Amino acid sequence: MDLPVASAGSEELGGRIKTVAFRRSLDLGSLMPIIFFAALVFVFGAAEPQAFLSHDNFNSILNDGAVLAILGCGLTVVLIVGEFDLSIAAAASFGGALAAVLGTDLGWPVLPIVLAVVASGILIGMVNGVLITHFEIPALIATIGVSSLLDGMTLWITGNSIIFTGFTDQFLFVGSWSLWGLQAPVFYLAFVAVVLIVILGYTKTGRHLYATGGNRAASRMSGIDVKRRVMLAFVVAGALGALAGFVYTSRQGSLTPQFGTGFLLPTFAASFLGSVTLSQRSFHIVGTLIGVYLIETGSVGLLIVGGPAYTQQLFAGAVLILATVGARYQRPLGVRKS
Repeated sequence: MDLPVASAGSEELGGRIKTVAFRRSLDLGSLMPIIFFAALVFVFGAAEPQAFLSHDNFNSILNDGAVLAILGCGLTVVLIVGEFDLSIAAAASFGGALAAVLGTDLGWPVLPIVLAVVASGILIGMVNGVLITHFEIPALIATIGVSSLLDGMTLWITGNSIIFTGFTDQFLFVGSWSLWGLQAPVFYLAFVAVVLIVILGYTKTGRHLYATGGNRAASRMSGIDVKRRVMLAFVVAGALGALAGFVYTSRQGSLTPQFGTGFLLPTFAASFLGSVTLSQRSFHIVGTLIGVYLIETGSVGLLIVGGPAYTQQLFAGAVLILATVGARYQRPLGVRKS
């Protein structure tokens, strides 16, 4: 659903920013992540062809990366408006914990659990948005504070205990059903990604979000309600973060408090890598998906050839640094001005 449009000028502003962002989409620099992706597949495939190039392995990569990709989609929306959300991983932990407690201790049916989890994510996003837009607290500080609060609440409602019993068959089915070897989270990701691609790329709301991230002063002069767009971005991120936590818990059939902590670095790495993929420093959903599965492919490949268990963190950190350096030396989309 589109948000109200203030003026034709605001549409033109968002359109110009997106045009600049994608007009050189086939430059060699913007294709480097895809080339690197192909190189990873070639190298690991040559090293361990039976294990890495198997159908089961590719399905496993798609399945295991889906929750991270849902988080990446939520973070991407916030990055588009020129902000940061360091609480999105904590929102996933809280969403998963809330789902587990409601499902096991209170015996709620699946649908009310999903609605409660999404509502909690929306509330988290609204808190972040209010702190940043109305109290003018920097996003870095506000979202770190919210993240700490969420971590404490997660430990409180779970009693700092791993939950692995009491889940109903319906609860587990939501995250474990499969089709063509692909598990439920992949299809949830596909739905989320398509919806966001359409909204961001083909609606006035999407153009306003890009315009807000490109130049806030110009956006206000064009009639865009900047605070409302920032608030919307954080609400989307919070909702998707909490939903990702539910999907993760339902798929795993268990909950470890603060499991989301391990997702934070890869989520940022994938989003920043996506910003230099097929565009000029413009965060976008397709790029984030490429970033997620590049990281997942590299991590799995390194494990298959004998890398240590902490390979994913090392690989994600390296990707984040390289992606940031790459963005620094690409033509900038524009500096946000408040």
